[in-house]
Amino acid sequence: MTDTAHTRFLFAPGDLRGAEAIDDAALITAIGQVETAWIIAQARVGLVSSEARTEVTAAIDATIRTLTDDHAELQTLGENAEAGGNPVIPFLGLVRSRLSPEAARCLHRGLTSQDVIDTAIGLLVSRVVRQMQARLEVIGASLVDLSESHADTLCLARTLTQPALPTTFGLKAAAWAAEVIEVQTLAPFVDYVQVGGAAGTRAAIRWFAGASTESLLREFHMQMVGPDAALKRVSVPWHTDRVRILSWGSHLAQCVTVGASIARDVLVGVRPEIGEMSLASTGGSSAMPHKSNPTSAVLLHRNGMRVPGALSTLTTAAAEAVEERSDGAWHAEWPALSELMTLAISSLIILDEMIAGLSVRPEAMRANLDAAGPGLFGEKLAIVYGDRLSKDELAAIVAAGTDPVAALRKAVGDEDGIEDFFTPESYLGEAEDIRRDILAAIDRAGPQEIDLPSYD
Repeated sequence: MTDTAHTRFLFAPGDLRGAEAIDDAALITAIGQVETAWIIAQARVGLVSSEARTEVTAAIDATIRTLTDDHAELQTLGENAEAGGNPVIPFLGLVRSRLSPEAARCLHRGLTSQDVIDTAIGLLVSRVVRQMQARLEVIGASLVDLSESHADTLCLARTLTQPALPTTFGLKAAAWAAEVIEVQTLAPFVDYVQVGGAAGTRAAIRWFAGASTESLLREFHMQMVGPDAALKRVSVPWHTDRVRILSWGSHLAQCVTVGASIARDVLVGVRPEIGEMSLASTGGSSAMPHKSNPTSAVLLHRNGMRVPGALSTLTTAAAEAVEERSDGAWHAEWPALSELMTLAISSLIILDEMIAGLSVRPEAMRANLDAAGPGLFGEKLAIVYGDRLSKDELAAIVAAGTDPVAALRKAVGDEDGIEDFFTPESYLGEAEDIRRDILAAIDRAGPQEIDLPSYD
């Protein structure tokens, strides 16, 4: 045993963003919260004495402080968790070592490790989702402002990496905003409290709580999620419903994916040979002083490539769920959810900062648009003159190096509108109407509020 912290943040720069919300200390604290809520609930319905409650809660608090203040202690707990396959068992051992025999019998009574792990991890997910909701709202608002600022900024639309048609950067930014707001609206209800006992029947709880079982469960829910739980029906055990976990993970993956998608557009735009955007916060090179690397966008892109593995694990775990507690599939969920929470937090923090530091270069956008040549207007030319000119004639008009206005005038005569026929402004279609419709839809949706349990 050494005092060196066994972390892996150097392998993935950026993962430290928000790590305190989901690290080992956060998990063991959440486990302690679950056990504390259970003993308080027992006391409130008269199943344990106030003295036992005080002794147990004090022992839990002391154990958590020891573990979170001393990494070596937390690492030892992790080593001891291997024998039972989860950290709840050695944690309870540490707490019981501080208790009298009477108080020790009240700790964890009627619960099983899965109750505590599911509820504790769900509690962390709930907190992360709420944090992500606030972050997504801020990012969405920033993108709406960006869209409004560049409603008239012409740029080149690209399809399959190639120049396509004229568009506006305002429309592109509005599309980004729509993606962000859609992810925000898809946030799941994280009903994380899970109490089923050893096999989901609550047999031990019913045995010692008797007629007070319903009151005990309701009090526990109120301790975990707040007083609103008093107005709701106590949830049934969901220990075999692992699609619920997959739903949580899917939303976390969406938070990462939207950032990666926007970053890909930015990475194209900041290339020096394109030069349509720049980032305020960039990184240098260890070997090439002239470089200014778009690090924030690079890290977002990287996070997007890390998501499929973790989400695939959750999908496999949900499909492999068997009997009343799975032999490995349940355990596989924890690191996968931890990875997804890490990626979601870091991605949205970095995305927020990237958007705030994004500079748009309208002149470069217009230069690239003009450089694409008259070929951009081949579609328009075919629609307007396709019944009068052959395909070869149409192709010759927009061929590279030609004067398309002169060529068109020669082919059809001096008609009205020919002088402006090949200007980007003349072929934007409904770009501005679509942009406004997107922003109007976002405005109608308003701030998104999801029904997440409250907690301290």
